Amino acid sequence: MRKKLGLTQKQLANISGVSQSLIAKIESGKIDPSYSNVVKIMSALQSEDSRTSSKVNEIMTKKIISISPSDKLGNAIKIMQEEDISQLPVFSKNVCIGSISDSMFVEWFSKYGNQIKKMKVSEVMGDCFPTVPYDSDVEVAIHLLRFYRAVLIKKKEKITGILTKADMIKAME
Repeated sequence: MRKKLGLTQKQLANISGVSQSLIAKIESGKIDPSYSNVVKIMSALQSEDSRTSSKVNEIMTKKIISISPSDKLGNAIKIMQEEDISQLPVFSKNVCIGSISDSMFVEWFSKYGNQIKKMKVSEVMGDCFPTVPYDSDVEVAIHLLRFYRAVLIKKKEKITGILTKADMIKAME
């Protein structure tokens, strides 16, 4: 964990209040530290990790492009093409009630053909994207993005942003 955070043994010793030689001996397996020293070191590492961790609000997209459940899928297609996005949250009265994504269109087209453009979003939408608090660590969103197309960011009771895999790629540049 020390190396992952980019800390030297001396830096970790300074922020945890133990000696550098103690950290070297622990890392080499020469000694088993006392419980109180483990607590000091782990507390310092966790504090440093949370200080250096990116927050979702730092990399989210603030402009949330959404659609209403009463809109036609033809409108959703148009919005997704114009905005160059692959998913849309479905909002009703400022509350997310579902979602649609480009991968769903293949299934819908095979079932309904060209009629999908005339169908209402509410007839075919999937579940709402998960929501995380505004100040959550990016790691939380990363785990969710393995299973969902997007993550909504919430500050108090208001959705303030959206985070997608594309946002994660932009953050790595």
